[in-house]
Amino acid sequence: MLTVRGALPSGCYTLPGNVSSQFITGLLYALPLLEGDSDILLTTPLESGGYVDMTLDVLERFGVRAVPNGSCAFHVPGGQTYRPHDMAIESDYSQAAFWYAARGLGSQVELQGLNPFSVQGDRCIVEDSASLCGPGEVELDVSQCPDLVPPLAVQAALRPGQTTRIVGAARLRMKESDRLSAVTQVLNALGSRVEEHPDSLTILGVDTLAGGVAVDSHNDHRIAMMAAVATTRAAAPVTIRGAESVRKSYPNFWEDYQRLGGMFL
Repeated sequence: MLTVRGALPSGCYTLPGNVSSQFITGLLYALPLLEGDSDILLTTPLESGGYVDMTLDVLERFGVRAVPNGSCAFHVPGGQTYRPHDMAIESDYSQAAFWYAARGLGSQVELQGLNPFSVQGDRCIVEDSASLCGPGEVELDVSQCPDLVPPLAVQAALRPGQTTRIVGAARLRMKESDRLSAVTQVLNALGSRVEEHPDSLTILGVDTLAGGVAVDSHNDHRIAMMAAVATTRAAAPVTIRGAESVRKSYPNFWEDYQRLGGMFL
């Protein structure tokens, strides 16, 4: 149970930068509306900084200022007011990442409507997915884009004979599931070779996945979508438990999956 009382006061807010950028984003939206000035001080380096950049960009579009002061602090003047502004909501690179992975695994998928100049941190899926299409050992630092680990891991799992290291991933243990553990369990159950470490994954690619098993989505939308992409390279059908978890972020995922040629019962 959580009980909250009273109004949010202006002032200095100190919090870690490596737990969730959503805490910082929430403060950046709320603090400008207070009477006094405020400061946000980060006690650890900021991770998922792209999401904070997106927040600052939106604030500016709606007439609100929040001023970065170095890499670990923000000054937010009080007494501000949001101004109306018309804008189009960009397509989401975080969700598109699964289709990038599917395309990297050989599916004929064309992605449209993504802003190539977006400040979204997950736009790096374009470069990271391309790096997994070539030979040789690849190391990907995901400290600024942790949501990309499931699609990157499934693509890495099917690079025959090639090693991929996904590093800077400790925060994945605090997502909807322990995603380092969930990714490892699901992909290995399907026939891949993934080694889990405290803050990283080492993946030795295989040619195909055996499938023919039931895997658990861990009630995590990104794990369910990862498993769906993996089945495009599985020799036998796969049962995904908790497939409805995709509703959190991509309610039409299964319809799009079917429209693009996927089959499910």
